[in-house]
Amino acid sequence: MNRVLGVIEGEKPGPLAVLIGGLHGNEAAGVKAINKVFESIKEQQIKINGTLLGLAGNLQALEKGSRYIYHDLNRCWTTEYVQGVQTNGPQYAEDQELLDLIDLIELYSKQGDHSPKILMDLHTTSSAKGNFVVIPQDEAAHPIVRSLRQPIVVDLDEYLQGTMLKYFQKLGFISFAFEGGLIGTREALDLHVAGIWELLQAAGSIEITNTLPTYSALLASYSDKLPHFIKVLYHHWIESDDQFVMNPGYEN
Repeated sequence: MNRVLGVIEGEKPGPLAVLIGGLHGNEAAGVKAINKVFESIKEQQIKINGTLLGLAGNLQALEKGSRYIYHDLNRCWTTEYVQGVQTNGPQYAEDQELLDLIDLIELYSKQGDHSPKILMDLHTTSSAKGNFVVIPQDEAAHPIVRSLRQPIVVDLDEYLQGTMLKYFQKLGFISFAFEGGLIGTREALDLHVAGIWELLQAAGSIEITNTLPTYSALLASYSDKLPHFIKVLYHHWIESDDQFVMNPGYEN
């Protein structure tokens, strides 16, 4: 698998929209969704404003279908850790993945005057109905985020240290995780595809097409009767000796 799933540099100025799938190697729906969107753009000859970049996250873990090889690639994006890897070179499998992703995003970020810069990190969850957006609280009201029509979870990034979304938020990106639902389901793939199209429309990356209202309705249907805004107040870490078991029948 190539790291770059697709890249389109439009003739007109516009945003830089970075789509990332498979930061966890057992969550392949994001990669499949990005590929589907790029295929549709090519088939329908949809013009892009600015730059659209699709990336695969943890290539080695994706090949094995495992969450990670040595450590979680979505828990190592602290300034200190990144600078250490850049200075001393990669020590572990995920270190090279991290460097490659940074290099590519910085490369396209510096090419042209993009406004805004957006990073959409596509994930799936371990229980059903896990569709929501995770974003720092100061960006939760942004129209692009609201356009996704999913519950917005804020302050989770304060408890999960070293997330990619937090790292790129500090670099000026509208950066968020889009959780599409249960791992391995068609529902998750459909939600990811719909979320990407809605993002591209809201950001001004594409002009409105007849395809998009259908996706808007789909996104709205999955969040029906769910809260619009959720603030994390407490996060309990499960330890190995807790003997925690996820019983069937629960929905996220």
